[in-house]
Parts: sequence; C-alpha cells; structure tokens
Amino acid sequence: MAKGLQAKVTAHNAKSKHKVTTSMLQAVYRRGIGAYKTNPGSVRPNVSSPEQWAMARVNSFLRIVSGSKSPKHDKDLLPASHASSSKKSGEEVTKAEYQGEKVTLNKPRRIKGGNKKFEVFVQSGGKVKRVAFGDPNMEIRRDDPKARANFRARHNCDSKKDKTTAGYWSCRMWEGGTSVSQLTKHNIEGQILKADDEQRLVYGWASVVTEKGEPVVDRQGDVIEPETLVKAVNNFMENIRVGKEMHKGDQIGAVIHSMPVTKEIGESLGIQSDREGWVVAFKVYDDDVWARVKSGELAAFSIGGRAIKESYDA
Repeated sequence: MAKGLQAKVTAHNAKSKHKVTTSMLQAVYRRGIGAYKTNPGSVRPNVSSPEQWAMARVNSFLRIVSGSKSPKHDKDLLPASHASSSKKSGEEVTKAEYQGEKVTLNKPRRIKGGNKKFEVFVQSGGKVKRVAFGDPNMEIRRDDPKARANFRARHNCDSKKDKTTAGYWSCRMWEGGTSVSQLTKHNIEGQILKADDEQRLVYGWASVVTEKGEPVVDRQGDVIEPETLVKAVNNFMENIRVGKEMHKGDQIGAVIHSMPVTKEIGESLGIQSDREGWVVAFKVYDDDVWARVKSGELAAFSIGGRAIKESYDA
C-alpha cells in the first residue's frame, strides 16, 4: 500500500500545481478503510474489499486536488494552495515542541480561563512561538456577512500577513468559507506511550475524544461523545478484548487493562486530565508484532467499530 501511494504522489506532483504528500494520501486511505467498515451502505456493489474502497477514495481525492472533481470529502486534507482548503499558504499543520509540550503548529485551540479566547503555535525563525488572541467575551459572527465585513474593515484584515501575530489569527477567525469549529478541531491518534519489555505490554491512549474541552476529530472525520465511547468500551471489555493487526487476521494480543476517562469519572476518582478518552494496556502475543512495536514501526493504537452517524456542529 505504501509504495502504491508514494507512486501516486510522484505521478500527481509531476503534473499538478497543487502538491500532495504521502501522509495526506495515507490519511485519506485510512478514512476509506474506516468508511468501508462503519458505513457499508455507502459502498458500491462492485467493491469487494476495504482496501479497494480506500484506494478509490484516494483516487477521488487526487481528482479533487487536480480540479477535475468538486470537493465533497476530505477538504481538511487538501493542500494549502487549493482554493477549497481550510489552510492558508504557510499554514501546513505539523508537530513541534513548545516548553516541553508536544503541540500542533498553525492549529488554533481554545483556552479555558484567562483574557484570551484562543492560542496557536507557529514557527518564528528557528523557534516555536505561542500566539494568544481573541476576546473571550466576544462572539465570532463570521456567518453574518455584515458583521464579518465590519470586523475585517475595522481591523484592516487584508493587510494582516504575519502569522506570528495575534492580528493575523483574529482575522483568520473572521474569514468566510470555514467554520471556527473546523479551524480549531484537532486530530489526535491513539499513541503508545510506554512499553514493558518483560511483560510485552504497551500502554497508551487507544482513543482521545476531547482535548481541553474541545471535540477531537478522528481519522474518519468523526466525533465521538465521551458517553458513547464509555458504552462501547464497556461492551468491548465484557465481550471481546481481542486485538488484531490492523483489524484483520488472527488474534495477536489482548487488552488486559482498560480505563475510560471522562470528566465525570476523573473527578470522582480525583484524576485530572486535559483529555477524555480510553487508556489501555495491551499484551502482545505475536513475536513479529512485538518486534515491530519495539522498532517503532507500530507506534499507535487503532480501534474499530460500527456506529450510527449523526450530524454535529460545534
């Protein structure tokens, strides 16, 4: 799969002004796998496997990028140069470190408390800079054309080009075309945080559904309510517990410790966390899989399931 996606990147970038990366196509591919499993009704009758459906989604995404198809899916993954992208040029989302914290660059997030509403981390020279902006008492009425025009004229937004300034990001929040929730939603993977060689255990977040009170969008573009996750976790631990490699084949391990973390559960146990989600310890039985965990090739958890989707607007 990886070689096939890399070949598509090379072929596309050779003829298109809007460049794509392997990580973009991998994200689209994973969403295709998830859509096949969670929304089978959307799959065409001639599609016989999740891999086929995922690659079809990748091909559709590339047609969107090239301009031969209207953008109807994965718009958040489009390159910044594309007219339908929610990103601006120079705002590609990447990971970095700020004062010991792993942060996402160019992705605003809400602040609880304080005299500012949002914060964003940006590259400034060779350093990462934190930019706080926005009046916490002011409603962003960007869907009101008159209010949006008044704000942008009052703050001279057309001249704000420096993304290391609060003015730039305040004006970004008052642009048309993309909602504030889309600009501030974060994608967080289920990370393996600790490995125990002796017992072949890996510990970490199998799923994160909120971060600092904000909904987290998963790789399929969905948001899971904390209460919904808890019910699913309880059912899994009571009836399944089995782990497979990328959801396929024979059992390669099992979840032996499980802790759903919600605001309510955390408060009742005296646990403080900026996240809500599911913490697990997974025991690996398979020798080959354990070797790939130790090498870093397998560095995250992935959970699968079926659900009924509902529209959500933050």
